[in-house]
Amino acid sequence: MLFQNEIRKYTRNPGTTLEEKELVDMQNQAIADLKNRNVAGAIIVPIAFFVGGVATEYFHDHSTLFYFLSFLLAVALFFRILTIYLFSKVADYSKETWLPIFFWSNIFIGAIWGFFSASATLFYHDSLSITLVIILLAGISGGSIASYCIWKALAYGYMSIILLPAIVTDLYIGNSVTIPIAIAILSFFVFNLAQTKNWHEHYWVSLANTFFVKKNARDLEILNKELALEIINHKKTAADIAVSRKKLEDIFNAAHDAVFIYDFDGQVKDVNATVLELFGVDKETALQYSMERNFTSNVNEDIDLRGIWNQALAEKDQEFQWKATRKNQPGYFMAQVNLHKTLWGDEPVIIATIRDITLQLKAKEAALAANRAKSEFLANMSHELRTPMHGILGYARLGFKRADSINREKLHEYFSLIHESGHRLMGLLNNLLDFSKLEVEKMRYNMRIGDLFPYIHQVTTELIPVAAEKNLHFTINCPDNRIPVYCDHEKITQVLRNLLFNAIKFSHKGQEIQINHEKIKNREGREKQQISVINFGIPIPKDELELIFEQFIQSSITRTGAGGTGLGLAISRQILRDHQSIIWAENGENKSS
Repeated sequence: MLFQNEIRKYTRNPGTTLEEKELVDMQNQAIADLKNRNVAGAIIVPIAFFVGGVATEYFHDHSTLFYFLSFLLAVALFFRILTIYLFSKVADYSKETWLPIFFWSNIFIGAIWGFFSASATLFYHDSLSITLVIILLAGISGGSIASYCIWKALAYGYMSIILLPAIVTDLYIGNSVTIPIAIAILSFFVFNLAQTKNWHEHYWVSLANTFFVKKNARDLEILNKELALEIINHKKTAADIAVSRKKLEDIFNAAHDAVFIYDFDGQVKDVNATVLELFGVDKETALQYSMERNFTSNVNEDIDLRGIWNQALAEKDQEFQWKATRKNQPGYFMAQVNLHKTLWGDEPVIIATIRDITLQLKAKEAALAANRAKSEFLANMSHELRTPMHGILGYARLGFKRADSINREKLHEYFSLIHESGHRLMGLLNNLLDFSKLEVEKMRYNMRIGDLFPYIHQVTTELIPVAAEKNLHFTINCPDNRIPVYCDHEKITQVLRNLLFNAIKFSHKGQEIQINHEKIKNREGREKQQISVINFGIPIPKDELELIFEQFIQSSITRTGAGGTGLGLAISRQILRDHQSIIWAENGENKSS
């Protein structure tokens, strides 16, 4: 980079650092100033040359040499003027190849002037006309300080090549006139070198300061814009906060739940409109309430109010039921209270939301009563239906024994149908009985630690004949051939049997039914056993993946003729819930469930 040393030296500012683009702009500005300062010199130099040649009779006495020097000067001036013109056509001078041409064309002009002044001194040292040459030489040399001080190497080179030949020539002649002239020119030369150094430093300091000021001005402008934007954003934020606060107040007052805002001492700071409606008081009265006054009464003695409050202060959300009263109304209603620690504006508070759940509790009690009645009905009905089923099975066995005395084929067919129907009905009754036990919470479990893997083999072996009717086969994937669990093995086997029956019913012919086992870990990091039963056939509708586990609910796909009672999955889910386990359904790829 041209002027690299100057730029590095004069841009060392501890408070401001110029970027690379700014350094390039600084270099371009210096080159542009150098170009502009050389425009006048391109005119003055040839004029001075011809004036000196004519005044000293050089033009007449040594015309051939003068013409030759004029020709060389014209060539050098051409390149000097050309580079000045070309520089005016570009924005970035740093990459221009014309810079060396500009340098050497000026040096060459200086060399021509140096030769001219030295030869003129040699030819006319005893003539007064030499004085004009010396004056012109001094003027051109002095002018070069202003023209070339930006580029110190060019300035030093130009002055050296223009003055030193005359000094050497005067010393060579060595008379009483030329020696003082040589000393004077030499002194002038030294002075010009020192002046060039000062002007050079002054220029670059000024240029660097100009760029520092511009950068600081730009930075200040950016800061002003950022500050203005920040003020606008602050105003917008303040407006948004005001709007949000208004919306929050609207939501607060429109909430269906009664909301109390307490400070940490339990004093009410604010209430919403629902509080006034729910308790039949005005806002002034409500603001006089406190946590103790709100939730302490002789019908709520079992509530550890202080303990609940302390837990809420410890940022543990609290929920409890509370018997509340309304002003000027007898009796009480059941309320659900939630306590939550949060910020209300900038102040930490406890928010209490209160909801009247009297109707919900009554509805829940009614549902429980209906459920119990249904369970009792199912239990009674199953016992009523089981008795005649024993008779059906008994006659079936009797028919098998006497089949040889009558039409054996016909009798065998009838009794087989009776036997098959009896077992199917018995299975239905067993499901009904199990379901009723689960509903009234009388199902008993024989919990023990054991291996579930043999039970899976047992169930699949039992169901091989049923699966064979649809050309289905079972595949068991259990890497360890061992599934250690703590459970009621008979009940879990019942669940597996229900799932495999469903898999058989809903599989397409010729498919496989997979029973996969893998070990998983729950959120607490404890190891659990996961068993998947996968069949390929009719997918379960997406909106029924949860519904099929409800009691008496069957999937819409049973309309295809697969059949079922709607109890198997409900019983299975309840058995697994009693084992602190879960069951779910999902659809996979290739019509798998």
